[in-house]
Amino acid sequence: MLDTASPFAPAPVAEARLDVAIRRLRKAVVTCELAPGDFVHEAALAERFGLGRASVRVALTELAAARFVSRHARQGWRIAPIDGALIAAVLDGRRRLEPSLAAHRLAEPALATATTLLGMVQSVSGRTELAALATARVAERQLRDLLTTGAGVFARDWLGGIWDHSDRIVRMLDLGGHAIPPADLGELVAALAAGHADLARQAIARDQKLFADAVAHGFLAMSAQLPRPQARSARRRGAHQSPPIAADRPIPSSKEKQS
Repeated sequence: MLDTASPFAPAPVAEARLDVAIRRLRKAVVTCELAPGDFVHEAALAERFGLGRASVRVALTELAAARFVSRHARQGWRIAPIDGALIAAVLDGRRRLEPSLAAHRLAEPALATATTLLGMVQSVSGRTELAALATARVAERQLRDLLTTGAGVFARDWLGGIWDHSDRIVRMLDLGGHAIPPADLGELVAALAAGHADLARQAIARDQKLFADAVAHGFLAMSAQLPRPQARSARRRGAHQSPPIAADRPIPSSKEKQS
């Protein structure tokens, strides 16, 4: 019997290793294990994560397509910084994509799983230690992924990408000591279980607003704690530098200088 597999298809072992590299590096970026704004190099990443150099290069190329990293000549790869432009893009993406979830009814056995995940999030409600937050974040993300059941492969991929960027923003705030509360998706789950698309869209809009407000407050608090540059004293400037001219002191004319 002839082998109908494509001669250009990668070997199963090589493909598995590539998948591992992509998942591992993406997780490192999303969890801020690779810090936003930092420059990284292929060789260092391969050694750090026990991956092949070629797999790391392909993984970084895929992450670049998803806007998690960017390549810079002679500097390596830069982890995408988390700034106002990124946050605005994430909020806009969620506003555009998430309402599509309201068209899909949540039925068993997905509903039972969603109820369990909601309980996990609520069990650590109000706690701010990183371990408790991590538990809530994982359960919340699993719940969001569950809600894409029936949404189609493209919708799942697009939502997964935008939620990864959201998770990275949230993780940065967690590590900075300005954690935002995990999302309460109970109303959304109830609306989807009942098949009420309008109520589901309203719950999605409320969740988006709460997220946007919490992120804005979190980053304002972080910005307020950034160290401010201090003015150097005249002694530190050195005797070779001229003292500044006082605002109320007139600048002498050229004739006065000669006299």
